[in-house]
Amino acid sequence: MNSTSPHGLQIATPTDTTIVLTRTFNAPRRLVWEAMFTPDKMRRWMLPPPGWTMTTCECDARVGGALFVAWKSDEADPAMTLRGEFTEVALHEHAVHTELMALGSGQKIGSLLEKHAFADKGGATAMSITQTYDSKEDRDGALASGMDEGMEACYLKLEALLTRPA
Repeated sequence: MNSTSPHGLQIATPTDTTIVLTRTFNAPRRLVWEAMFTPDKMRRWMLPPPGWTMTTCECDARVGGALFVAWKSDEADPAMTLRGEFTEVALHEHAVHTELMALGSGQKIGSLLEKHAFADKGGATAMSITQTYDSKEDRDGALASGMDEGMEACYLKLEALLTRPA
């Protein structure tokens, strides 16, 4: 499967357990990196699912550093969390982290290994995210979730912030 959203997010599934997402941002690599891994900046573009509010955003992009994002909804209890640990980091170039999505009750939604790679592209930054899931079923569930639309909505917000950083 290969697809492209009308706004630039490209999705490929090179194996039964991986998704590769690519997108170019009209900003220097350093700014894209900072937006992707700095909590105050992440809060400005990382939109929660409709009806949800981000309650926690922690990200320490260094080997052994933690990633923790939590959302809550007035309609649903318990909260949803994303937890991970960085296993590889090369500043402004690439980062690898584990990721576990769960409900506040501890019910696992999915887990994966995620690698972000950033490359200069003539004044812009090409970003590639490779997600490796535990199984084909988990990967297919992520694809069926509407993740592409949600991620592109976030990336449109990120693109706007990168063109007018505050």
